[in-house]
Amino acid sequence: MRTILTLAILLTNQLAAQVDLGLRAQKAGEFEKAAAVYRELIEKNPRDTAARHLLGMCQLQMGQMAEGIASLETVVKENPQNRQAVYTLVSTYVATSMLDEAQKRIETNLRQDRSAEASFMRGSYFMARADYEGAIKQLETARKLKPGLAGLSSMLGVTYGFANRSDQAITMLEAALKENPRDGNAAAFLGWLYKERDRSSEATTLLEQTVRDRPGDYGALFLLAQLTQSRGNTAEAAGMLEKVVEAQPEHRGAHVLLARLYQQLNRPDDAARERAIVAKLNAAQQAAQPGAR
Repeated sequence: MRTILTLAILLTNQLAAQVDLGLRAQKAGEFEKAAAVYRELIEKNPRDTAARHLLGMCQLQMGQMAEGIASLETVVKENPQNRQAVYTLVSTYVATSMLDEAQKRIETNLRQDRSAEASFMRGSYFMARADYEGAIKQLETARKLKPGLAGLSSMLGVTYGFANRSDQAITMLEAALKENPRDGNAAAFLGWLYKERDRSSEATTLLEQTVRDRPGDYGALFLLAQLTQSRGNTAEAAGMLEKVVEAQPEHRGAHVLLARLYQQLNRPDDAARERAIVAKLNAAQQAAQPGAR
């Protein structure tokens, strides 16, 4: 009996050590290594939902969305009460615009869940459906239950903005940045709201931070270019806009402003090229309108 107990303890310790190895690799960004550890655990025990859950998270971090979703769906099938797996599935479905799948998971697994996290998930889903008032109701509920829930203040602030409740949006986004000064989404949206309120200095500071932290946020870069141009820094603004149109060739607003700035910089050929692009984009947009021939 003592021998069996000793073997069980050794086996448990070995499994714990292996899980710890995977977690440390995952935290260090060594996702392939972590995934290999989790797969080995699953091979030993196919019903190890904890290892499969970790594998699913790792796959999502590697950008393997289909594989990660499949792993997490298996976890939820084995254990419908695994709320973390359900929350991750819903947020992944929302982020990838798989809204019908998100709705199914919400109705199947979160109908009776009154937690802050579940309200956050429902709010994110309604936001993606452009039901802003429905989203606000859910997100406000979540904030009452757990004010410090990560990402909640930012999401609520952005939703207020889309619902044209700008004063509440500014207040909430300012709160979000106090909670997490590195929240690029909150900074970018608040910068846009400051710009609309002619609070140019504050807008510039936030948008510069966003562009530094999120080089691929070309919406923030476009707003920063507009503010830079308004301060008379024409060449600098043009350089920003060139990056925008290189990454997003159909960004009509960037081409329009770039044409104007090229004209001011005495670059008539470049200005003419940008005006031709704008005309082409306008024609394509008109052709796509209902009833267009």
